[in-house]
Amino acid sequence: MKLLTTIILLCLPIAAIAQEIESNARILSFYHGLDPIPPRATALCGMAPVSDQDGMPVTFSVQINSASVSPTAFAVETSSGEFVTPLCATLRPAIESLEQRTVLLIGPFSPEDSLPISIEIVEQLEDIEGNSLFGLRGEKVTALASGPSLVFAERLAPTVSGLEGECPEETAQAALLTWEGGITGPRGADLAEAQRTAMSILLENGDRVHPLSLGDDDPDNHVIACIAETSPAVSVSVVAGFFHDPGDDANPETSVDVISKTTE
Repeated sequence: MKLLTTIILLCLPIAAIAQEIESNARILSFYHGLDPIPPRATALCGMAPVSDQDGMPVTFSVQINSASVSPTAFAVETSSGEFVTPLCATLRPAIESLEQRTVLLIGPFSPEDSLPISIEIVEQLEDIEGNSLFGLRGEKVTALASGPSLVFAERLAPTVSGLEGECPEETAQAALLTWEGGITGPRGADLAEAQRTAMSILLENGDRVHPLSLGDDDPDNHVIACIAETSPAVSVSVVAGFFHDPGDDANPETSVDVISKTTE
């Protein structure tokens, strides 16, 4: 597969290769989230229910052009040496305007005793700026039994488009947090006070605070931390055991730096 990618890259126009390099995109996480995933989940791709499939969210450092997403753009390598093409690839359910960076893959990624070990983009896939993600590869797979970790955080002005109604009026800034997979409270419960106080935010002035509230409480892999303080958020940390994935696996202790995107 690596040889095939190299050959194809050599055949690409120089401008296409330059565009790919310029994007600086990367795969942030490759999460073996559910085995099996509920058969009805294939409805996210407009398919009839299919049993005995795995669910694996793949999260990117960039937002993805939904029109470019197709199952054949992804090749999942298993420990048996097989390369599997997903049955389904979709940005759903994380399709809100500030999300769109996680592609859910559904397919037979762990047949018999094998496990997924890598993923590669083998056909055209683009970010929202039109940059090619062809050739990106991820080799760090989060195992099925592990819970979700934070992989991305972005600081936003509370008035930015897409945050309407998510935070209290006294919010001075918001952090859009991206997890490896969908998160809820234990056993699918709504996020609550236990999750809010399990999260702490380090500010630029050295203070550490809890968010005022947690917004965007739907069962995808994004949550909004609403922050009252004006000093910019620089990192977010979460105590182990409070955020659960759809298999009810709880998060390990996790933290992530916050990038700034505070323009309205």
